[in-house]
Amino acid sequence: MNTIKLENCEHSLELLNIDMTNSQFEEAEAKESSFEQVNFSQSAFTKVKFDHAKFESVSYQHASFKGANLEHAQVKESNLHGLAISSCNYEGMTIEGIPVFALLQAYQQQAMQA
Repeated sequence: MNTIKLENCEHSLELLNIDMTNSQFEEAEAKESSFEQVNFSQSAFTKVKFDHAKFESVSYQHASFKGANLEHAQVKESNLHGLAISSCNYEGMTIEGIPVFALLQAYQQQAMQA
């Protein structure tokens, strides 16, 4: 495998049928880019902005999100089987239009009465 190093440059790239295993991107701008049929398995994303990004038909099986800002994000027509959420701010979060904070409070009150 060859290594190509680009520093302090501007390029518009069209990369088709390539293997970029073990690649590293730092301080990169990829605004308005598109990724189709890309395998990011076991990749790490740190301090990455996905503001206004769209994810369609994406697999996040066994993915981990820590310190993620999902404010005003929407999840629709998705499989949330086994999804675990803990130690998060639930204010303003809804599921099927029902405030999650109120659901948690009702659950806790019912658990205390049992």
